[in-house]
Amino acid sequence: MSPRAWTPGLVLLLAACGDGSDPELSPAPELGPVVRERLAELERQLATVEDPPGLEPGRVEEVDGLVTMLASSKGALREVPLEAIREDIGPAAIGRLAEHVADSARETNLRLAAAELLGVLDHPSAAEVLMRQVEQASEPWMRSWCAWYLGDTTQDQVVPRLLRRLRYEKDPATFLWLGRALLNFENYGGLAALEDLATRGEDDNQRRTAAELLQAAADRADFEPSELAGLWASQRAGELPQPTPTLRLRHEIWKLVNELSEEHFQLRGVDDARHVLSNMGPWVAREIAPALGDSDAHVRLHTAQVLERMGPRAVSSGPALLVALADPSLAPAAAEALGRVGHPPAVPALAARTVPGQAHELRVAALRALGRTGLAEGLPSLRAAFQPNTEPTDLCQAAATALVLLDAGDEVAPWLAQQLADPLADGEGAELALETWLWRGSEAERKGFGAALEAWRAAAGPPGVIPSLDQVRERLVQRGQQLNEVLAGLLGT
Repeated sequence: MSPRAWTPGLVLLLAACGDGSDPELSPAPELGPVVRERLAELERQLATVEDPPGLEPGRVEEVDGLVTMLASSKGALREVPLEAIREDIGPAAIGRLAEHVADSARETNLRLAAAELLGVLDHPSAAEVLMRQVEQASEPWMRSWCAWYLGDTTQDQVVPRLLRRLRYEKDPATFLWLGRALLNFENYGGLAALEDLATRGEDDNQRRTAAELLQAAADRADFEPSELAGLWASQRAGELPQPTPTLRLRHEIWKLVNELSEEHFQLRGVDDARHVLSNMGPWVAREIAPALGDSDAHVRLHTAQVLERMGPRAVSSGPALLVALADPSLAPAAAEALGRVGHPPAVPALAARTVPGQAHELRVAALRALGRTGLAEGLPSLRAAFQPNTEPTDLCQAAATALVLLDAGDEVAPWLAQQLADPLADGEGAELALETWLWRGSEAERKGFGAALEAWRAAAGPPGVIPSLDQVRERLVQRGQQLNEVLAGLLGT
């Protein structure tokens, strides 16, 4: 079955839901080889792209001479070898330049000159050479410069690998140029690294450079630097400059989705693929949403997890996730993702899955999702599910936390406070929910909440120290006792 054949399932479900008031559960959608078909189509289109020609033997010395000339030139003279590579020799020089770049015995300036020439060629094969250096070079300066040159090309297919490298990079200076390259490709997955360097870099130069990169990105987007991270993490991510992905980049994305399959399953690969995909832009959510209908259960599950991690940036995947909610094997993950991306039409379907008779895991996931949507329409279902005398504790915990998120925390605060002293309960989950309740009350300037929040935070352990289990238990009990002393006053009872 083709991906197009799967799409009508979405139409049927939305038609059944109408305006969202009918919570009727829909049948599971049909599944098909979505990933395999997408990869085959992209590979068919890419097969028409020719590889670079080989370098004529007589021109090897010419390429070597251009490398030497660039390494020793300054100012306008640098344009001579750059233009010769770009306009005369072209991609045929890539193989020889790759030898220069990879040879650690060569002088540094020659290796960097060869890397710059590869960047000027702006060719997929040249980008592959530079990307391998970013991934494998032992010298941080080599990784940094190759990332810089990649960022000045149009070879967007390297973005996923740049994101993966950013995850494992240890050199702070290289962080800068990986982040710059990603921003040049209109990917904001490196914002956190740049913001950290701008405030906590090793020296003034590093901090200043990071701040300048953030300012340049903000100028291109017509926002303030302080607004970028918030936009990237929100449903407004599309207001940032958006790339037009090439076939090569789309192919890389689907290769990553394929890494999620049972056939290729291995923990490191899956974890890397999820990390990279979840740090891509809004267009990737639209691109991979059809994978929720793949016949491989691993692909479906991990795709839902990717969309959940993307959060509001993946709002366009809401309709596909709503369809996936009807897949019993995927429903809990789809529910969690719907809560994170924020898809209002999903509220009736989520509510229908909170009632007794549904699978326990699905009920818990749907309750959490209703809270994360931030929509008051979920309150009746949450209140109905919060039955501590008859329902399992973890389900009540999910309902209570969701009620806090929907500003109905007063109804469950006493019960949450009790959980802090119960060694068999999820004390840390209750602790987090109560802190959220206190913080929201403080922000709303409710009487007593500011002082209660201050006392609550004072009971935390020293920052940067991982507490023992006994210390965690002691903290929970202390916070519970403190809160119980003022709880009646906070609730106005």
